[in-house]
Amino acid sequence: MKNDRVDYWFMRSLKKAILPIFFLSFLSLVVVAQKERVSISGTVSLGSGITDLSGTSVTVRGSSNGVSTNNSGHYTISVEKPAVLVFSHVGYQSIDKEVGSETEIDVNLTLSANNLDQIVVVSYGTKKQRDITGSQARIDAAALRDVPAAEFGQKIQGRFAGVQINQTSGRPGQGMDFRIRGAASLSSGFQPLIVVDGQPLTGVNSRNGDANLINPDEIESFTVLKDASATALYGSRAANGVILITTKQAKSGVTNVSLNAYTGWQTVPQRGRPDLMNAREFATFMKGFYEDKAKYEGYTAGIPADYANPDQYGEGTDWYGQLLRTAPISDYSLNISSGTEKVSSSTTLSYFDQQGVLLNSGMKRYSLRSNNEFRPNDRVKLGLNIAPTYQLDHNTRQNTDGSRQILGNATTASPLIANRKADGTYNSRVSSFGMLGMNNPVQQLELLNGNQKTVRILSNLYADIEPVKNLHFRTSLNLDYGTAQYDQFFGTLYGIGLNAAAIPRAASAASATHSSYNYLSWLNENTLTYNLKVKDHSLDFLAGYSAQKWEREFRSISGSNYAGDAVSWISGAAITGGTNNKEAYSLASVFGRVNYDFKGRYLLTATIRQDGSSRFGENKKYGSFPSVSAGWIISDESFFPKNNVINFLKLRGSYGETGNFNIGNYLQSSNITSTNYVFGGTLTPGLSITTLGNRELTWEVSTQSDVGLEVNLLNNRLTFGYDYYNKITDGMLYPTSLPVASGYANIQFNVGKFKMWGQEFQLSSKNLTGKLRWNTDFNISFNDNKVLALPPNTPFIGGGPTYSGWNRSVVGRRIGEFYGYVFDGIYMTADELAKQPKYATSVVGSTRMKDIDGNGVVNADDRTLIGNPNPKYIFGLSNTFNYGNFDLNVIVSGQGGNQVLNANFGDYHNNDGVFNMTRDMINRWRSPTDQG
Repeated sequence: MKNDRVDYWFMRSLKKAILPIFFLSFLSLVVVAQKERVSISGTVSLGSGITDLSGTSVTVRGSSNGVSTNNSGHYTISVEKPAVLVFSHVGYQSIDKEVGSETEIDVNLTLSANNLDQIVVVSYGTKKQRDITGSQARIDAAALRDVPAAEFGQKIQGRFAGVQINQTSGRPGQGMDFRIRGAASLSSGFQPLIVVDGQPLTGVNSRNGDANLINPDEIESFTVLKDASATALYGSRAANGVILITTKQAKSGVTNVSLNAYTGWQTVPQRGRPDLMNAREFATFMKGFYEDKAKYEGYTAGIPADYANPDQYGEGTDWYGQLLRTAPISDYSLNISSGTEKVSSSTTLSYFDQQGVLLNSGMKRYSLRSNNEFRPNDRVKLGLNIAPTYQLDHNTRQNTDGSRQILGNATTASPLIANRKADGTYNSRVSSFGMLGMNNPVQQLELLNGNQKTVRILSNLYADIEPVKNLHFRTSLNLDYGTAQYDQFFGTLYGIGLNAAAIPRAASAASATHSSYNYLSWLNENTLTYNLKVKDHSLDFLAGYSAQKWEREFRSISGSNYAGDAVSWISGAAITGGTNNKEAYSLASVFGRVNYDFKGRYLLTATIRQDGSSRFGENKKYGSFPSVSAGWIISDESFFPKNNVINFLKLRGSYGETGNFNIGNYLQSSNITSTNYVFGGTLTPGLSITTLGNRELTWEVSTQSDVGLEVNLLNNRLTFGYDYYNKITDGMLYPTSLPVASGYANIQFNVGKFKMWGQEFQLSSKNLTGKLRWNTDFNISFNDNKVLALPPNTPFIGGGPTYSGWNRSVVGRRIGEFYGYVFDGIYMTADELAKQPKYATSVVGSTRMKDIDGNGVVNADDRTLIGNPNPKYIFGLSNTFNYGNFDLNVIVSGQGGNQVLNANFGDYHNNDGVFNMTRDMINRWRSPTDQG
């Protein structure tokens, strides 16, 4: 029923757009009278010493007609007279040449000291760098090609001011977390929208787009859109910013074959490992532990044999080290591109293999991307891009990283016990006397068998038609399809270990899980653009309509009681559970933009987008997201001094709104499930409402203002950029608590408000420009946030009743601050214990916590906000050196001013000997005369 409502609403919206689409399609078929055509050829040189002259773009001003030079610098282009040819090459000053009676035009380009005239990608189009009025940044992938990385996020870490990129797991292929100017939502995701060649990614969960499946070798450039002006055209999905990815395209007149390959090794440095007690140290600690029990607590059983003679042990077993290995990583990428005046094609074939630093883990990825464009004449472009990816994951989908998981167990297992027995079999007993029982982590990791096969296909079909000069109609159909199959088998030896009483368990029964999903997202976009220039005035208009539908189906089945380990298929088990579900959503949008340029130095951009989403209530489906931005190139004014100190100065500002609809599906409707009830004394199946829907549910909106400054100094050898932004998110999408008497726990609602603000600095310098070239890029950002409002009757979000819930958001404080007790030392003496506030179970030698409320007792009410996980600043620094055919890159990125929580800390800082612990516990409190 839900899907029927989604389809009905979607088809109704689509019908409203049929007339405009038909009109635009008809307009695109207008026959234009042919003018006189001539063929122009020539050679472009790039200065002495440059042997590879390919890559210079030769285009007809005001049209999409263009070619590129070959390795010899030669080009041939067919044009309609009158025409102006524009010759441009990255890093060189562009030259315009008017076509007259000659048929051969040769030019010599000179090096440019800046990239202000470089054409860069913006939302739904391109623009000169100097004309951009929003806050955005760009980097060519060629500058990052030597960075070994499985995912593109690893390549751009530390490259953009205000962009925080974290790797939250060491497992291969597990993706990166992106934050642009902080988290713009508490419960609706913080990942930015990722757009590849104009195609917004969705992915299996419709939120992060599975960006880790994109092969970095396919990418030509990255552009990060930060403020509302830059992102507003993506409306409902742009509250967290946008990352535009442009993949490799063939250049007209150029044929290129390139092979890139690298191999390397990965290891976990000793500094990154916990400093745990070895066998002798742990046995000594435990001997003292039992000596103290006998002396102070009346313990009479004597020193356990495991700890009676610590000197018999050496280093013992380094469980953490035994789980790790030096792992290889390899990448091979072949690109073949060729372009003519009519056809261009670029194909990239890649193989990536990354073995995990944890034993028995790794991933392999096979990918292909083919970008093709056909230009039958100067007025028509037809394109087809397709990019299939096949990825094999081995033991990377199983959580091995968290507290009490395999890696955590390695820090707490007894160093007195070896991994294997003398006969070579696993030693499943990894807990010494008195310790809590646990499984052998090496045994678990080596026997873990979880495999996922993932297929992802991105495809894009488009047509760009210029029915009359400067008027372009573009229509595209984008498909994003993915499917995966996951199989996990736990053999009979996997779970053997010890229980809390230190008694060996019998062999466990084998069990398995099989799950799979498939999703399909299609997106149709239609845009009309028109460029107009009258004397000193330049205008370009954009109008568009898009429609998207995403749907996913998931299924899972589990079983146990296998006859043995020989057969791992689910058919060999007794079925113990299963599930199957399907979900979908639709999005329909109209949008427009106007760019105005007066004399090349007064710039104005206005945009608006209206989105309609099936995720919201019947009368709240539509949201409008406007923005406006302006720029002033002060250095072009007549009064501005002309010298080599300040070469370029631009002031810009923007204001606008973006939205967020990442709340999942069907929360606007009440959900019904099967429920048994008694009717006439008989148990009868029926239906009941499990969760309440909210028909008033609507968009979460972020309003953002931005002021920026761009300066080029010292003959353009030093460039500086600054931004100050202020962002407020209102109508936060969050489940609001309901009275217990209602029978329901909560309902999704638009409540809550918070603010984010910050400053961003970007500095680039050309330190050396001779035979040895040295460039430096540095960026640093200072960000902060504050919770302004929360749902009614909700004083805080997060934080459990006693020990759980480490993060809490409170009005007037920062988002997600750490919450807990304030450490105040140790109760050193009985007198101190008697006089100080204490917990009910506190004793001499135990931890003392602050009595926050001053009532003389330490309890759960004395917990408070104790730390800030939000970094005060994030930064990146890169130095690039070039000398002949050699180059060196040194990259540093990081953050500071924030606290970090180690979830395993409480385990290996215990004081009662139930786990192994860190070396600093040797200097523990033992008695009033030995206080440690």
